[in-house]
Amino acid sequence: MKIKKNNKSIGLLFQQALDRKLSSDISKLHRDSLRYAYNQFMIFLGPEGREMSIKKLKTSTIEEFLQRYNSSPTSYMNKRRELSSLFNAATRLIDESLMTVKKTEVQKIKPTLHLAYEKDQLKPVLNFLKARQTNLYRCCLMTYGCLLRPHEEIRLLTKKHFKINNTEIHLDGSENKGGKIRVVYVPDYVRHELDPVLDRIKRDDNIFSLINEPFNDDYFSKQWSREKKILLSHGLIYPKQTLYSFRHTAAIDVFRRTKDVYMVQKMMGHSSVLITMKYLRSLGEFNMDELKSAAPVL
Repeated sequence: MKIKKNNKSIGLLFQQALDRKLSSDISKLHRDSLRYAYNQFMIFLGPEGREMSIKKLKTSTIEEFLQRYNSSPTSYMNKRRELSSLFNAATRLIDESLMTVKKTEVQKIKPTLHLAYEKDQLKPVLNFLKARQTNLYRCCLMTYGCLLRPHEEIRLLTKKHFKINNTEIHLDGSENKGGKIRVVYVPDYVRHELDPVLDRIKRDDNIFSLINEPFNDDYFSKQWSREKKILLSHGLIYPKQTLYSFRHTAAIDVFRRTKDVYMVQKMMGHSSVLITMKYLRSLGEFNMDELKSAAPVL
């Protein structure tokens, strides 16, 4: 006897939904996030919860799960978005439209200003990190020198990503946020730090873990969190300066040298120049009226 598709258990339905999402054209980062959300939600439901029908799943149950990620609005909303993606895929499999996740609480994410480093701050901060945390130092150096994103791009780099005597890094569409092939230049001061590492690892080895598997998603976040407290106590950084501030600082430096928003867009890997314009505006470089007047016209 055939089981009707709308009588499938939550466990089976979500497994099929996950498989469908993983087989679609999404980034590795998104795949990993969905796998993690799926595993955590299945553990939360337990054996009995996994056996019940998706129609019996209450909004209050999902909200109870999401409260586990209530440390910040960003963490909460990221988990809500990942669960919603799986839930939507699951409901399409049974051709049902359910509002269970959409009824859960929405938390407003406040924009974070990653304050750029001042010119006389940059080297002291990097030197401090170099003496204490080699991997974090190299990550910060590449965030600034190569304008890559620390967690989803730099953390996952392997030897095979480096081309032409380590002067370029090549990322395919699934390996960067922009979703397109991206090639970035590796400055000499970055190569000086990385060449000895790249010389001694295998093609598929990660440049930080030195083995085939990279460190976990939170690796650099946790390292930075520890070092930031000391950096603040020494007066080397300001409270709103972050790991991402190295990337923001580089963007400003590029713009100041070139006065070319499109060059900044290309080097940052932004999908739209509007993102770059807002990016620079948030750092106080110029207002939106100035940006509009500088935009090309027909």
